Amino acid sequence: MSGQQPDTKPGPYYVSAINGSKVHLMAGPYELHADALATVDKARDIAVDNDPRAWWMQWGTVRVEGCERIGQLHKLGLMQATGGAA
Repeated sequence: MSGQQPDTKPGPYYVSAINGSKVHLMAGPYELHADALATVDKARDIAVDNDPRAWWMQWGTVRVEGCERIGQLHKLGLMQATGGAA
């Protein structure tokens, strides 16, 4: 995700994976977009290690106002929350 300028609006931001018409919130929430951007590659790599089909998904970030969900990788214990995760 190099080269993308972080959004300056407050979060929550998530690492997202799109599979067809389904959008999955994979990691987060993060208060800062820069933290979500910095996590995309790691989240994708962890997902692919657990399900190789994840390689074919479209990976990026998304801001979801009012969302209080926990990203799937965090929920499953496959990714530890960092200082950037809410």
